[in-house]
Amino acid sequence: MTAALALALTACSGGAPEDLSEASQEDLAALLIEGEVPTDLPEADLSGLPEEPDESAPMGERAEWHLLSDVSAAAGEVDPDAVAECPDDLSASCTLTYRGTDLEFPVTSEETPGGVEFTVEQPELPVNKAFLEDWLRYHTEAEAVFCDTGDVAVLVPGAEEPADFTCYAQDGGVAWVDSAEDTVSPYDVYMIHGGSVTFSQRIETRG
Repeated sequence: MTAALALALTACSGGAPEDLSEASQEDLAALLIEGEVPTDLPEADLSGLPEEPDESAPMGERAEWHLLSDVSAAAGEVDPDAVAECPDDLSASCTLTYRGTDLEFPVTSEETPGGVEFTVEQPELPVNKAFLEDWLRYHTEAEAVFCDTGDVAVLVPGAEEPADFTCYAQDGGVAWVDSAEDTVSPYDVYMIHGGSVTFSQRIETRG
């Protein structure tokens, strides 16, 4: 244990260090959250969505509903206090507040023979921590996992760089290394276009 890690442990009265890249296996194991491994891809609970407006509703209202639906699907569930706002003429960005996180979504519209079509871009999407950890269980088939983020993480769909936080799973380590069954591995987190989440096991060597 390094001196820096020892100081961090002392400051936290025996808890894990704030910088988990320096944490021991014991520290990481203490943070893991047990849960059932999903047999299928995790699905969001969208039962709280309001009724979809019909085609006679203003374009802004229809865009707001679709934005709320898409964001809730990525996040894992509907926030009953979520607020989506789009201009009626769709001439500017839509905004949405999900669990206190403010997000902006550029919108474009065009005239078509059948009326007006609109597209709401998704430069960022929120994901609830519990939903993210279920994705990790599905990906790793490990029951004990942990994502080092707040209640809601904001991810960039299609980004080449991983998210600015790390997830951990008690997966036994990398496949070609002889390690204990309870080894905890770090994972980089990515969101692909459409809101699905994927993970990449990080191969670490510590001198």
